[in-house]
Amino acid sequence: MVDNITLKCYDKEVYHHLRYGTFVEKSNWINGRWYDKLVLNNGKYGDDAHDLIIEFYEDFMKIYGSIRKWYYGATSLDDLTKTDLEKAWRKVAKRLGISFDTLRTFEISEIEIGLNVPFDMECVEMIHRIRAFKSKCYELNDSRPTCRKFVSGFFTAKIYDKIAEINKDNRNVLIRNPDLYPEKNALRVEFTLKGGRRKVLSRLKEGTLGGLLEEYTRIVNFFWRNCQAFAFDNIGRRPSFHPKRGSLKELTDYFVVLGLASLSHAELDGYTGLLSKGAQRDFRKWLRRRHEREKDYLYPDYRIEFTEAIKWHLIDLIRLNNRQRRDNIDL
Repeated sequence: MVDNITLKCYDKEVYHHLRYGTFVEKSNWINGRWYDKLVLNNGKYGDDAHDLIIEFYEDFMKIYGSIRKWYYGATSLDDLTKTDLEKAWRKVAKRLGISFDTLRTFEISEIEIGLNVPFDMECVEMIHRIRAFKSKCYELNDSRPTCRKFVSGFFTAKIYDKIAEINKDNRNVLIRNPDLYPEKNALRVEFTLKGGRRKVLSRLKEGTLGGLLEEYTRIVNFFWRNCQAFAFDNIGRRPSFHPKRGSLKELTDYFVVLGLASLSHAELDGYTGLLSKGAQRDFRKWLRRRHEREKDYLYPDYRIEFTEAIKWHLIDLIRLNNRQRRDNIDL
């Protein structure tokens, strides 16, 4: 779930080791700027190559980039489990020549928490139906057909078509590899906290990498809670069946609503006009009562599909993590 992240370190020994020590000889400095910035590549080639960036300032250093892309590859849709997140940072610590315990003390100044969620419907259709996030204080910052982005202070909520993003950054990936993304519809849902350790701490209750790994459940809860804060527009949506009691009457009522939804107002008036005056009056009374019950079938359609898809993807990710833990224990 953790993707882009910025970690800061104020430890003078670590700072000196990475800037002036043996690590320097094995690293790639950006554009010859040996004095402030270097890259840590992931050892992959082609479209899957991705770097973590290390920047040095007067009295501190920071590491930033997508730990998910660094570990899995830039074109991967896989989401990091807790087990793989720890493996990724252990690999980073080894490459940097520092202990993992030292890396755990690095402070989080910015973090992106997100999932690539498979969807049955076109991502554009779901994105088009998103109207707001939480309240009016969250301004709509990006409203392209393939993206919705809401910003308020140090918090950002963003939903976009992940396949479109990958195809844009790596133009020929899908053309060369038609079986790479068989689902074709992957909705990226992400929330970003920035503004330094205090801002992150106020939302996640953890401000270091070590704390994040120890209390990973807070990451899951934070993500799930914010996923339910999106507001959806359901106008023109086909009715869906969500029974409360599982009775036969609920099913027959749904069939009636489904039939009414398929008719235009002109068609409905045409059929009504074939009835006698008294029957027309009775039908309109019946229709008013029926419209009052339509909300049980029409709302909140998109919200249900959105949250259900995310819920099951989260469950799959948790199950995968549990299998990874058991495999590690067996080893």
